[in-house]
Amino acid sequence: MDQASQVKVINAGFTILRCDDQPTSRIKFKGKDNHEWRTLEKFETKAARDRAFKNFMEMSFTIND
Repeated sequence: MDQASQVKVINAGFTILRCDDQPTSRIKFKGKDNHEWRTLEKFETKAARDRAFKNFMEMSFTIND
């Protein structure tokens, strides 16, 4: 999804999430108050990150980048 499309989705009320492994395992987000990628949460293992990501994806207005 390009930047312009992401802004449209965010303005419609969605939060965009992305998994990242550099420099540590973390989940990043873009949302209503911030259109740039920010760290939502850091994790010690990829498995812990993946479990948390799965829980976030069950929320109604959360989508995966």
